Amino acid sequence: MALPVSLDDAKRQLKFTDASQDELVADYILDAASWVEEYTGHLLEPREITERFASFTRLRLSGWPIVGGPVAVKTLTSTGETVVDGAWLYAVSRPGSVLPASGTHWPRLLDGEMVEVSYTAGYADPADVPRNFRRAMLLLITAYETDREGGEVFQKAEATAKRLCRQKKPYRV
Repeated sequence: MALPVSLDDAKRQLKFTDASQDELVADYILDAASWVEEYTGHLLEPREITERFASFTRLRLSGWPIVGGPVAVKTLTSTGETVVDGAWLYAVSRPGSVLPASGTHWPRLLDGEMVEVSYTAGYADPADVPRNFRRAMLLLITAYETDREGGEVFQKAEATAKRLCRQKKPYRV
């Protein structure tokens, strides 16, 4: 899969015409993507996520957007692991959650036992990524090149990137 900002997009933004700094620009792209993912909680490329929980009570998934598909749920005990069949993803709103099979309930966990949930999250197509995330990435890429020490120019760019991404950031109480 690909990030929403390609090497050519970033080079055009920086007005670079040759390939002499492609490696540096590729690093800028990765850094900007990491910043957007960290700030918003949105994964810009699909990846397999595994999360652990202390109970079945609130299986709230941190990865977003959740790709519809299989979810693997296991209980981890001192004697090994047990697969929980029939679990399904509820990904209509954020955060996504995992629910037991219809007409069933989750197994009981003892102290020290964990629940492990594996699923896929992230944008499958770069065109599906919100445009403001792409704009924030380009802004950050420019700031990385202009202000390599992370001074005032970068601080202003980061503040602007936060404004661009804020609408998609999860609300926390």
